[in-house]
Amino acid sequence: MGIYQKLCYKVEDAFVGVMAKKQDSEVVREKVESYRISKEDAKKTTKLEKVPEEEQVEEVK
Repeated sequence: MGIYQKLCYKVEDAFVGVMAKKQDSEVVREKVESYRISKEDAKKTTKLEKVPEEEQVEEVK
């Protein structure tokens, strides 16, 4: 994980903490973690989908 992403997560955690003061912190933390994991998985799948397309284009040339 890069420095920028770590910093962004720290800022997000601070905002979530302020916005969800009256809610259970563990539940909120779990939701944030599941959201982050789903976004990372989506990013990985789009990267994997793009790689074969680029390889196919190179093979045609």
